[in-house]
Amino acid sequence: MNSPIYTLKTRPMPRGIRLLTWGIGVGLVVMVLAMIIDRWYESKYSQLMNRSKAQSENEVAPRNSGLNVTQVTPPMTLSVFGERIPLENYEVRERFEREFYYNFNNADQILLEWKRAQRWFPHIDRALDSAGIPRDFKYLMVAESGLKNVKSPANANGFWQFIPGTGMRYGLRVDDVIDERLDPERATGAAIRFFQKMRAELPNWTLVAAGFNMGDDGIKLALDFQHQNSYWNLFLNEETMRYVLRIAAMKELLENGDKYGLDFKKTLPFRDPEYRTVNVQGPIPAIADWAVQQGYTYKDVKEFNPWLVGRGLPSGTFAVRLPATDLDRTTTQNP
Repeated sequence: MNSPIYTLKTRPMPRGIRLLTWGIGVGLVVMVLAMIIDRWYESKYSQLMNRSKAQSENEVAPRNSGLNVTQVTPPMTLSVFGERIPLENYEVRERFEREFYYNFNNADQILLEWKRAQRWFPHIDRALDSAGIPRDFKYLMVAESGLKNVKSPANANGFWQFIPGTGMRYGLRVDDVIDERLDPERATGAAIRFFQKMRAELPNWTLVAAGFNMGDDGIKLALDFQHQNSYWNLFLNEETMRYVLRIAAMKELLENGDKYGLDFKKTLPFRDPEYRTVNVQGPIPAIADWAVQQGYTYKDVKEFNPWLVGRGLPSGTFAVRLPATDLDRTTTQNP
């Protein structure tokens, strides 16, 4: 007797289910492609933002002075704050050359700092001289901010890069309306008070500069812990280890640029505009309205008084600077 043969017959998938399955497959493919394209655009955007940030921080793309880096020789002897730098020590020498070559290869930035320096250095030198502070401390300011009112991620601000607490500790007003860290003259006075206090507690000026970077308590603790009295013999965090030598490198390049192919003699410095000072009684709800009433613009007032961070003035009497002549104004009469 022959066994029956059973044939398995499959029923065709309903058309609706086939369409649904096909739709899901296409949807997954489209989703994957969209994710790939999105990641690609995100990568491109990130690269663009990083490039934009670097150019914003340096203002111009780094470019050397035209000399090949092997054609320049860093100085063999150097001093800063009136104190000799022990460049004969291999470790100190290596740290200095790192700062020297880095800044040399940012010649465009050095050029801009030189142009700003011709405007600000005479004012800073007079303030330092009157306080008995070495003039080289103006290069500390260059290292901090490049002679600009800039704000750091740590909320340090102004030419001298005071954080709010330190600024107020040394006599500056810092709030939502007035931020005297942004007034170069008042901030320089606060920096001088810091230097004078630190010099009374430390044996030399290089340690004062290091203390400005890492904090007065930090530098004193490091000296006590390591049983030293010289910056050059301390082991510190990398930023403070570089700090004094960065100041020295900037001093060398700005003072002796011609030795390294930086011909500042052909460069026009930025103008130092003249101003007049008026005493203004607050409160003033809108500085823009007040400026127009005085025959100026809001831009004029803000550029000459960067410490006015609010749109109005609170109660009190304030010395406000205004352009002395039409040539000193920040706006043009015939745009």
